[in-house]
Amino acid sequence: MHNTRRDFLKMAGGVAGILPAMQGRDILAPTPAHVADDPEEESVREEFFLRREELTLRFRHTGAERRLSFATFKGTPQAWREACRDKLAELIGFSKPAPCRAKLVRSIEHQGVHIEAWVMQVDENLSIPAYLLSGEAKAKRDRAVMTIHGHGAVEPCVGMHDDYHHQFALRLAQAGHLVLCPALRGFGPLGDMAFGDPDYCLDYWRSERGRQFTLVSDAFLYGRTVIGQTIEDLLRWEMWLAEHCSVRTVDVAGISYGGDLAVTYPVFSDRVGRIYASGTMGSFEGIFSRCYNAPAHGIPGILNWMDRSDIAGLNAPRPIRLHYGELDQPAPDNNSASYNETVQPALAELRTIYRAFDAESHVSLYVTPNSWHEIDNDDLRQFLAT
Repeated sequence: MHNTRRDFLKMAGGVAGILPAMQGRDILAPTPAHVADDPEEESVREEFFLRREELTLRFRHTGAERRLSFATFKGTPQAWREACRDKLAELIGFSKPAPCRAKLVRSIEHQGVHIEAWVMQVDENLSIPAYLLSGEAKAKRDRAVMTIHGHGAVEPCVGMHDDYHHQFALRLAQAGHLVLCPALRGFGPLGDMAFGDPDYCLDYWRSERGRQFTLVSDAFLYGRTVIGQTIEDLLRWEMWLAEHCSVRTVDVAGISYGGDLAVTYPVFSDRVGRIYASGTMGSFEGIFSRCYNAPAHGIPGILNWMDRSDIAGLNAPRPIRLHYGELDQPAPDNNSASYNETVQPALAELRTIYRAFDAESHVSLYVTPNSWHEIDNDDLRQFLAT
């Protein structure tokens, strides 16, 4: 959720900077059809053309029906959950994945933690990485934590350097947890999902060509979504944890886009125990146009059927902790803005859903004072220790 207008302008400036370097080379380029034959021909003066100040530009999409929202559903809570979950699966293009094999590539010891790098072969065209962290090698436990990174990369979560993730996978392992930290589609080593084919580019957050979010737009053409495909990956890793480490229960912790996944992926899991979601769960309405988020969590048509509170409510009665930084609010220079004006209404809706499943006390909220869009490791450890 940390893309900025400045990033885009830098990228555009980089492209512009290539042009002077190309001068003097033998480059064959077609003459654009719109270039005038007569260079002396006078152009229409700039003052003639309409400016945006002369237009009405306050456009917004409106009229979200939320036809399967819990508040308007006519039926039992159990019937609502089944209908809402089925529609969510359809909207994200979700298909239940099969187990996949993974291989250990290398391992290290770092700050008292044993870290293993694993690669899972999804199919003949795709392999995906994850890191397994524990206090000792060959850990076998019945409970683990799935840590899910946000916009950025997986490496800072594991300990390469510090950023808004605050190395939370490493810190949980140091606190005694068995931790799996997977890289997500569109980030880090998966920044270009078609990297091995020079004729294609399916990028998202960073790639050699820049950032066009083709991973998202291309998926839409096939009725798929990046969030849906990533949820399938997380379920594959969950199955692998069960087989490789004898894990029976998986707690989930994520921030930003990882927070979205921490709320959404458990809807399709039978193993998830507790959910910690930081920097997410306000309404979908406005997160792109008002908060200027990047599109990984975009789901076509979602507001016609439900909102984030409904998705989170599908997890009842699992304990769920919502976390925000006090300062993570809408501003011209903040493109996460997760602690916005939609949070409290969404929280009230979530509590109503949990109340219907006799589990309202399983919903909690913590706002870290003087904090931005960042993990609170102390609060996370406390929640998982409860």
